[in-house]
Amino acid sequence: MAELKFEVPEGAVEGLFSQSGGEGFRVLVESVVQALIERQADEHFNAPWNARGIERPNGYRNGFKSRGFQTVAGALDLSVPQARNGSFKPAVFERWQRSERAMMAACVDMVLMGVSNRKVTRLAEEAFGASVSAGLVSQLVKDLDPAVEAFNTRPLGRYQYLLVDARFDKVREGKRVVSRAFLWAMGVNEEGEREVLGFLDWGGETEVAWESLFAALKRRGLKGVELLVSDAHEGLCEAAMKAFPGASWQECQAHFLRRAIEEVRKDDQKPFRNDVRMILQAAGRAECDDLLKRLQERWDAKSPKAVAYVEEHLEGLVAILALPESHHMRLRTTNTVERVNQELKRKGRLVRIWGNAEARVRIYGALLMEQHETWMGTVWLNMKDKA
Repeated sequence: MAELKFEVPEGAVEGLFSQSGGEGFRVLVESVVQALIERQADEHFNAPWNARGIERPNGYRNGFKSRGFQTVAGALDLSVPQARNGSFKPAVFERWQRSERAMMAACVDMVLMGVSNRKVTRLAEEAFGASVSAGLVSQLVKDLDPAVEAFNTRPLGRYQYLLVDARFDKVREGKRVVSRAFLWAMGVNEEGEREVLGFLDWGGETEVAWESLFAALKRRGLKGVELLVSDAHEGLCEAAMKAFPGASWQECQAHFLRRAIEEVRKDDQKPFRNDVRMILQAAGRAECDDLLKRLQERWDAKSPKAVAYVEEHLEGLVAILALPESHHMRLRTTNTVERVNQELKRKGRLVRIWGNAEARVRIYGALLMEQHETWMGTVWLNMKDKA
């Protein structure tokens, strides 16, 4: 790779430490990105600026055009060399994250659904720090939709563990605004890596919705599921039993604890939670049963409903005890998918009301594609460990 040379603006280095809001860092990043663009332009035109007597098979320069570019360092103000034949396109702009492309596409969807231009401009500025042209967005949609669809229909294989979750958003349907569910699944492959397996937009978190998602995953080749981790939604559990006969179900312990403490008085909630947590964190079934007996002895007379609630759910809460002990911590809750849901929520909060279901699938699908790529190559569980 050729050496990159650029001039640091006067005062930029000092500004790294003295200027508020990260302005010094933004200026430095701006200088580096500008240098990258100019070097690519020299390579594209096969000649530096103002050079004479050199063949230019890719076309001739035609001045510069100002271009804003939003990055994690802040909004950059760049000068992009132009080609008379329009052949030069800086690679840095082509490498936007898919989620940002999808959010820009949602801006046009909002316009088409009747949202005011003022609100669309505000959304674009909040998300990217720049205005959005309909032509650019149309191209982004054209490029993005097939990629999201291909990702959500790609062939699958063997995944021993499956973790699932759902979230709800307000979506416009004609003249109404309704709450729609977005269901998605994460799997752990034979190498112990996490993968986003698929997702589905549906009118609600119903048994039929989960059956549809599981059926779609199985049609794509999903097999070998031994354990499914989720919250205790009744429709989900019924759908999982039908889709994966012989697999165990692990109820999310974090969700259960939040519900269980509601069965005792407020003053008793902390000690009761601690006693139940000890049961859930037992290393083996014998230890689990001993701790349950202690819970019964301590709380049966005082809070019989709470004890009965624990007894009723216990089998689903400790399904992980049949797995290698090194897998217990990761699979006792749905925390890993909950964290991804928080990122989906953060993006969704910008939109508030989605213009249509397709716009939401586009953005959430793009975000899940990025998360999938982040997970790949990192071993989450050692699948060689034995129970």
